[in-house]
Amino acid sequence: MDDHREIERKTQLRAVISFLIILGVIILTVIILFILVANKRVAKEEEKVSILPAIVASTVTLADYTIGISTQGVVESTRQTTLAAEVGGRVMEISPNLKQGGTVSAGERLVQIDPSDYRSALAGAEVTLAEVALALEQERARVQQAQLDWKKLGQGNPATPLVLRAPQLAAAEARTAAARELVNRAQRDLERTEILAPFVAGVRLANAEVGAVAAPGVMVAELYATDSLEVRLPLSLEDFGSLQRGGDGQVSGAVSITGKIGTTTYTWQATPSRLDPEINRKTLSGNLFVKIQPTPGSLFPLPPIGLFVQAQLGGQTLRQVAEIPRRAILEGSQVILVDSHGKITFRPIQISRLTAETAVIHSGLAAGDRIVLTRLTAPVAGMEVAIETPEAGP
Repeated sequence: MDDHREIERKTQLRAVISFLIILGVIILTVIILFILVANKRVAKEEEKVSILPAIVASTVTLADYTIGISTQGVVESTRQTTLAAEVGGRVMEISPNLKQGGTVSAGERLVQIDPSDYRSALAGAEVTLAEVALALEQERARVQQAQLDWKKLGQGNPATPLVLRAPQLAAAEARTAAARELVNRAQRDLERTEILAPFVAGVRLANAEVGAVAAPGVMVAELYATDSLEVRLPLSLEDFGSLQRGGDGQVSGAVSITGKIGTTTYTWQATPSRLDPEINRKTLSGNLFVKIQPTPGSLFPLPPIGLFVQAQLGGQTLRQVAEIPRRAILEGSQVILVDSHGKITFRPIQISRLTAETAVIHSGLAAGDRIVLTRLTAPVAGMEVAIETPEAGP
């Protein structure tokens, strides 16, 4: 009996201890929660600040714009010729300047062919001419005598021209004309024994030597003018259509030619000479020929033939257009403008000309418009932006 009571007492004691432990845990949890609630952090309310994209803007101005055209070419001579012997014979004399790289004067005798045979031919032709001229005068005397004899007979008009020796006179006149032409031909052949320089020229090739026999048609020298130079300038179709032209359609305007010789860059002025009317089908380009003007006092008054040169031309003048940085143009030929409230809009434009750095706009912009130069990641019309730097021209 006592054992049973002891067991019951222990069971009740364990129950009370478990209750007290649970009660203690609950009380401790409540205390901890109270402490946490009493010491909780209160979030401070802060005003939300929006970050605007920063951009660089440029103010549009309208002005006249002269198109500048850049191209290049090679200096060439305006006149080139090949001299050949027109008569055959032994070469007796050549000019000391007739050598490759030499320079000859206008009218200078370059080659002298032996004229002996041609002098003899001329003398013979002159003798023949004198003989037929004498025969012509005699025939004219016979004609006059025949006319007098016929008048004395008093028979009226002669029945045939033979009576007055008309055919004989015509034959004598023809022989005289032929003999005169033979004299002229012999004279020309004699003159052709001298080969003269047609203009001031440089010698590109020389093919003559004293003692050699020159044959008709054989090349003696190849010459090129040294005082008249030009450059053929290839132009794109855009530049071809932008050339400055006068009322007669001729190309006008100043042309500046620059070339480097050694370590020095030289400049020459040139004037448009002619415009090739045909477009190159392979390159789709046109050609403008310009004549180079001498520069007095320069080490090189004219550039050496064959020199590669750069050329700058003044083209047409566009009236009241805007020149803006090329980087401001978006795909589809449009730009982004920013208004007085800092919001952006899109504006379509029409481009007259593009250069490496700028674009010339003839429609779509007005003076005072502000163009966004900064590339925005995802621009949307009406988006607000902040101008980062003071406005500046292109």
